[in-house]
Amino acid sequence: MRALFAVKESSMPQSLIHELQSLASSNATDLTELLRKTLLVASKLSLEDLKLWASHELQGYTDINALPDYRFVRAELKARNPFHGLMPVLIDNFEYMQTLCNVPIMQSVSGLADLLRSPRRHGHALMIPFSHSELHDLLQMQDSRAPLEPIRTVGENQVSAILDTIRTKILNWSLELEREGILGEGMTFSKEEKTKAVSSITIENFQGILGNVENSTVTQELEISVRVNDFVSLDVYLTGIGISTDDVAELRSSIDTDPKPQDASKFGPAVSSWMGTMISKAATGAWGISISAAGGTLARAIGAYYGF
Repeated sequence: MRALFAVKESSMPQSLIHELQSLASSNATDLTELLRKTLLVASKLSLEDLKLWASHELQGYTDINALPDYRFVRAELKARNPFHGLMPVLIDNFEYMQTLCNVPIMQSVSGLADLLRSPRRHGHALMIPFSHSELHDLLQMQDSRAPLEPIRTVGENQVSAILDTIRTKILNWSLELEREGILGEGMTFSKEEKTKAVSSITIENFQGILGNVENSTVTQELEISVRVNDFVSLDVYLTGIGISTDDVAELRSSIDTDPKPQDASKFGPAVSSWMGTMISKAATGAWGISISAAGGTLARAIGAYYGF
């Protein structure tokens, strides 16, 4: 009797949600397969936003306005010198530099996997091509008969982090479904589960399946790499932790207004006011970082810029 019961128990179909959790928990799972399973579950539960997200990740994005924040990465602008190899390039026009270095990654997840295997790399960096107009402008800026070839590179770890973020978001989503008692049986969900999913499971429940970079592994893998008196490096760090380009531009103006502080314990009035504004945004959720972490994060980054 015990053996017969064990056979019957093992033959029971696995819950779709538990299967999704198992797949999302393993780095060995092909991400395309995981997204297809996510699309299946979202379709059966009539979660239209999640269906659209999964479809975009599978097929790629065509509208930059629909692109989640975690799919923007920071690139480094360089020029290929025939004698010295790739050399860093800075452009006086801050806004144009921002545009060139804030790169949208629109490819499907399978395309990103192919990109990581691409030979178009320099060390552990991937080459991101310019548009024809961008390339023309960069060559014209050099005002030389033999302009150096401009190159834009992105660390392959940033692309890998996008894929890790997608996997983690699916896992968080499936765990939220389980917490709400939505498991399904085999390939089906009950009417009650479908009703609860539509009424209770929203994008906000699992920190935004359409994703903000501040909640992703992209942010978690960032380290402070701010160089003294190098505002571009400070800008790269701050935008990487979710601060908007407008807020970064305001900080630059504040730094230019203030005298240089004598120690890290007291910044100038304009910079201090800017930090207060950002901490307020953290408190209200407008900047996706905890209020306890906001002040220390900004102080370390700005202190590194000042050389403290």
